[in-house]
Amino acid sequence: MTLFVHEGNTDYLDSIARLRLMDDDFMRIVFKDEDVVRQFLEIILDRKVDIIECHAQYDINNILGRSISIDVLVRDGDDYINIEVQRDTKGAHPKRARFHGSLIDANTSFPNEQWDKLPNVIIIFITETDVLGYGLPIYHICSIISENTQWFKEGREIIYVNASIQEDTALGRLMHDMFCTDPKDIHYEFLRKRVRYYKENEGGKRKMCEIWEEIKNKGKLEGLREGESIGKQAGLAEGEIIGILKSIRKLIAKNGYTLEEALDFLDIPKDEQSKYIEKFTS
Repeated sequence: MTLFVHEGNTDYLDSIARLRLMDDDFMRIVFKDEDVVRQFLEIILDRKVDIIECHAQYDINNILGRSISIDVLVRDGDDYINIEVQRDTKGAHPKRARFHGSLIDANTSFPNEQWDKLPNVIIIFITETDVLGYGLPIYHICSIISENTQWFKEGREIIYVNASIQEDTALGRLMHDMFCTDPKDIHYEFLRKRVRYYKENEGGKRKMCEIWEEIKNKGKLEGLREGESIGKQAGLAEGEIIGILKSIRKLIAKNGYTLEEALDFLDIPKDEQSKYIEKFTS
């Protein structure tokens, strides 16, 4: 059986073949499977996880300030667990972890709820490089009292997982799997099975192509909206260019595209690509 992709999008299959779980758009797709998320978390947390709720690409709106779209949000008993894949060092800033935790708190608590009943929040950053710089495979960050080094149990924990360390341990093998483009190279069966479905199964590949079309259209729309806002001050033509450049940067940062691949993905005509390349590299 042959997979037919509509005209103009035949590059999708090549893009899908190159995807890794470190590319957060792909990770969000694979992590729609609750059992995959459960087994993934059990390796990182080194404990049993009983998932009550699981959401991939979960939006939290904040009417007073910045909103966020998080990769995965899980409820496990009294805990809310946020999993984020961060290829960009700036995206894994400690203050971002604080911000994610604060919005999760605000959206999972209720009026008149007793303070000791607030759920615990665990923020997990899977980072492509060693963001904290101490050469460790995993970092558990909790609050302590400076004067006596005792735990200050506020109910929030931040975990950084350094995916660049891929030792022969349960965690190291999991991080190795995050970088695999070919399913046969993946150690863990629960990941290999889902990645193989989206990369090799005809139904999975067709679904991926549909999702990729949605991602492309969403990226274009976001770029146009930003461009319209900028265009009010910089001129409509310049605003449109800036908006598209923002979409290109997101594709490169999140999915490992080259500049040329991002331009093709966004359907920028060949005869117009040079002006974007010039702007992007200047």
